[in-house]
Amino acid sequence: MPIPTSSKPELKRRLLKDEAYDAIRRAIMDGSFQPGEHLDDVALQEWLGISRTPIRDALMNLQRDGLVEIVPQAHTKVVDAHPEVVEANIQTLGVVLGGVVRVTVPALDASAHPALTAATRVARDAVASRNRRAHVDAALEVYSAIIDLCPNAVLKGVAQETVTRLVFQVQLTIDTREPNWDLLADCWQRFDAALADHDPIAAELAFEEMHRLPLPYDTQWAPATWTTK
Repeated sequence: MPIPTSSKPELKRRLLKDEAYDAIRRAIMDGSFQPGEHLDDVALQEWLGISRTPIRDALMNLQRDGLVEIVPQAHTKVVDAHPEVVEANIQTLGVVLGGVVRVTVPALDASAHPALTAATRVARDAVASRNRRAHVDAALEVYSAIIDLCPNAVLKGVAQETVTRLVFQVQLTIDTREPNWDLLADCWQRFDAALADHDPIAAELAFEEMHRLPLPYDTQWAPATWTTK
């Protein structure tokens, strides 16, 4: 297992398992640990300079976040991205964030509305240019904005955890998943219009549809296409 070339993380401020979690998560997110790569306890102990117990606790939390796969007595590895799992993650994001949209749009005040509208326009521009990476980044900005504005504290917490847990595999597959741009253009336009009209139902439906939830009528949007790098 290759060890990140960055300097050894300092493990001082909090519980060791929390510091180990942060260090391993950063290494996964910045690509130092690649998708599908096996994570060896001994190597992680040498890298972080701590015992096995906090490392295992950290790995269990990373498994909860969807970043690590642990098979007892077999292996621990960084999750790899599979098309069917990515599509399921996108649908799940649509379900959870659709609920956030439903309760948040009616609560938007004059100060909050322009920022969310601006983030939505950035997403629409990314779709118009068919820029996959820019679109994912813009969608994440909309997610963050709508979650921050959510007046339901419980739903807000669920949504934050869901985005953290599910979006990793979506980001991994930006270069191999070609979305249905016509679907996204239509849904972002309708979401933008619903925000302007302060219509929570229309906003929720547009948000759920762009995340590929099944439609209640026969005509369905064509799915995303997958390619090899």
